[in-house]
Amino acid sequence: MAFVLNTRRTRFLIAATAVLVILLFTACSKLVYEHNNGKLSRGTYLFMKDIFYQGQFEEEETPAKRNQAILNDLADLEGMGALGNKKGLKTDPAYPEYMFRQERARHGKAAISYWQKKYKDKFNWQMLFAAENLKYDEKKFLKIFNDTVARGQKYEDTVVAEFEEKPITYRDLKKVMTVSDYEQFKGLTPAAMAAGMKETLKAWLEKKIHDRLVHDYFADEPELRRFDHNRVAVLFLKVRYGKAGKGIYPGAMDKIKLKPMEIYDHFHKMQNTFADVLWVKAAYTVVNEESLGEELLAKLNKGADFEKVVAKYAAAPKFIQTAKPVTIKGYDRSKGVDVDREKRDYYERLILDMASRDVTKPDPYLGKEGIVIVRIYEVSRALETVKLQDVSWKVENDLRTKMLNAVFEPDVKDAREALQFKYNDRLIRNLP
Repeated sequence: MAFVLNTRRTRFLIAATAVLVILLFTACSKLVYEHNNGKLSRGTYLFMKDIFYQGQFEEEETPAKRNQAILNDLADLEGMGALGNKKGLKTDPAYPEYMFRQERARHGKAAISYWQKKYKDKFNWQMLFAAENLKYDEKKFLKIFNDTVARGQKYEDTVVAEFEEKPITYRDLKKVMTVSDYEQFKGLTPAAMAAGMKETLKAWLEKKIHDRLVHDYFADEPELRRFDHNRVAVLFLKVRYGKAGKGIYPGAMDKIKLKPMEIYDHFHKMQNTFADVLWVKAAYTVVNEESLGEELLAKLNKGADFEKVVAKYAAAPKFIQTAKPVTIKGYDRSKGVDVDREKRDYYERLILDMASRDVTKPDPYLGKEGIVIVRIYEVSRALETVKLQDVSWKVENDLRTKMLNAVFEPDVKDAREALQFKYNDRLIRNLP
């Protein structure tokens, strides 16, 4: 009987110890959050907060709420990264190049933040090498490097500069240069070689300072690289969802199959923007302050007569009479739109531009003499000259963009939720 009781007691003690270990591990855990694709440690979070979120979310009532706001933003970024993977970002041939650029951007941002804190108002690029004890003799390096290349000898071990009394060889710079730059450097002109080496040494120094900060913060480089991937994904997805042109980042807009009737209906919605404006009946005035513009617009939207109320708001007497509706003729294409446009009054051009974009209720516009309030009453267009077959690609592109925009936020939300975040609330409350 005693043996049975001792066995039960032993099992109880083992179970209690296990629970205590789990509780202690949770309490002492350095993970701010984790999900099924990765984790965010305390050191990485503090690095991100200080380097990437300077001054952001400071309006939050407490540090804990500010930290949670930053974490929510980072979680959204994680969702973008996961969605980018789903859309094929990692298999894009240009992906390594864009990750390299993003990594370099992180090094630069961290280093500049560090230098600005260290040197404050004295910070400038000219003093940087000397301030960080980097010794570089440009003429000496170029001569030795070019002589080595001319003799057909290995140039990779050529000493470029010294940092803290230790040599930096050309081979050491490979980590901050693209593969093509590293290989092609020896073929550059002397001027291009000199300029390129200064930028490369600056990048090397930025990485050196960045790596020190990563060490001081106890941050995790693989975690930081994951966020580099997430930032590349943001730009990649902007292209895929039609929110931006291709630019320097990879990808192409997702192709959605469109039905003929969808294209035809959208063409009629866009037809006004394709057709030339024959004439527009409109009026305008100019006010000095944004608040006055908003007040005037509110009255006009409630049915006030523009001509009767404008005297109280106009920035100058000349802008009182412009509140009377007038008819403005469209540009004469037979004479050349650019020539006709140059001859027009500033405000005529502004109103015709609004009408051509089918803006029926223009927002207050910051013009050269103040805030312009425009009312468009009627527009005549040359609709009969616009044929679907001539503009079909524009119609389809615009329709796809609108359809993709409608699913962008839900797709990001789904991708984030699929990551199954687990937050360490106790640690978050105690973060500085």
